[in-house]
Amino acid sequence: MSITSAERRSKDAIKARIKKIVQKRQSRRRCKLSDEELVLLALANSSDQWLMTAQIGEFAMSNSFFQKQAAQFLFGRTSLHASPQGIGSLPSRIESYLRTYGIPVHSKVDDENNKVYSMTAGAAYALLEGSYKKRSKATEKKLTTCPLLEIPIEIRMKIYHLVLKVSGFRLLVGTQSLSVYDDKITTWESRSQDALKMPPLNNFLALLSVNKQVYNEAMPEFYHENHFQFRDMGSMKNFLHNIGSERRKHMRNVSVSYYNLSAAAAGARLLAESDTLQKLTLTISATKDPAGHFTVNSSRRRFSSLTQIPGFSSMKRLRGVQQLVFNPRLEHDVVDAFLRPIITAPKPSKLSRKKKSNKRKRKHSELMSNHEAGQPAVKVSKIG
Repeated sequence: MSITSAERRSKDAIKARIKKIVQKRQSRRRCKLSDEELVLLALANSSDQWLMTAQIGEFAMSNSFFQKQAAQFLFGRTSLHASPQGIGSLPSRIESYLRTYGIPVHSKVDDENNKVYSMTAGAAYALLEGSYKKRSKATEKKLTTCPLLEIPIEIRMKIYHLVLKVSGFRLLVGTQSLSVYDDKITTWESRSQDALKMPPLNNFLALLSVNKQVYNEAMPEFYHENHFQFRDMGSMKNFLHNIGSERRKHMRNVSVSYYNLSAAAAGARLLAESDTLQKLTLTISATKDPAGHFTVNSSRRRFSSLTQIPGFSSMKRLRGVQQLVFNPRLEHDVVDAFLRPIITAPKPSKLSRKKKSNKRKRKHSELMSNHEAGQPAVKVSKIG
């Protein structure tokens, strides 16, 4: 029976709709269709024609964006140039798939005793469209629901603490790989200790990749519960810069060796952004010579005052540090006397900070008004 032009146009329209579905499921790197859907696509592409297994494979392989997946499916991960006999398991897979889902594909044995398959274009379109919608809904549901978020927030926070806290260890930053040292061993003694083994960071930090809400809840837990130790000021600067301001402000426990002075100013400035720093451990040696100049860690540089040491002016902005620890084996008295009274002082209250901010704004406004009026700024002092 010949096919009329109307029927041909109808089938062409159905094929176009099938192609549209496939394009939605296709990515640049790999085909998102399942192996069975590739078979259906081949049958739909040759609707009302009888195809042998080899012809189905040839169709899949002829489409470049199917090539990798089709090769694995048809040739069992062997070479693309494998013998056609390598697709011997395909018929049984097709039969099993068709029986499981009740797909209206017809099969018969041709004149040469080969099993061939056929499917109408309409049936193929209906099946692919249904499969696509079903998968889209499942993906949407998977993306919008997270079983972890069904747990009360109090229990979730306990889970975050158990997963993300490297209990009893220091995370050593600034080496080729992140090492972990026993926290019971002091910072200055740990040089002779072997790093203790722990699971790779990306294993337990994967929790932060679940979704945005879990990240926002769990990220602060990782930074304020762990002890970060830096090899020198350069590694601290790089780390604090890379994690960004949002993460920096959650760090509570930091140890750093005050070497690499060229990066000290930038590193200390970033560290001062932490709102929650509670413990700071410095490995530093600072001495004062008879001429009144200061040296740091046997550096050749001489500083006329401690404020000229790179990073110290930024360190002075820290407040509310509960513990300031130094290596007792190194000369640190001058640094201790300089930093401790300032950075261990209580943080100013929010009201006090607001008053200071308002005062600065008023002063700036007055200066701008005088400038616009062409009048010099006048300093007013009280006469007692």
